[in-house]
Amino acid sequence: MKREIVSYLGGGVLLLGSACASSPAPTDQLASAQAAVRASQELGANKVPEAQLHQQLAEEQIQKARRQMEDDENEQAALTLQRAKADAELSVALARQEDARSQVAQSGETAMPTGDSVK
Repeated sequence: MKREIVSYLGGGVLLLGSACASSPAPTDQLASAQAAVRASQELGANKVPEAQLHQQLAEEQIQKARRQMEDDENEQAALTLQRAKADAELSVALARQEDARSQVAQSGETAMPTGDSVK
């Protein structure tokens, strides 16, 4: 009887230990978020206030994720890196939008109202 109890307890400890095992460090997500920040920088997001804000948020989240990874909080780090990548991608989109607006303004073109056709 004692052996059975010890056996069950030992198995329970193993199951509990495996349930608490940490996930692997999200290094791929870290690299992806960093690449998105670099793209934002290369597109000149620092010249567009809203894009600059999202780029800064992404950089801060990357730093936070690194600390989480150091503390072996890899699942939380993965979520933080998803937010970082999303902010960096938004920064890229905002920088591209501003670039497109600038090009249109320089060319003197205006958008045609919908419904008009070119004849």
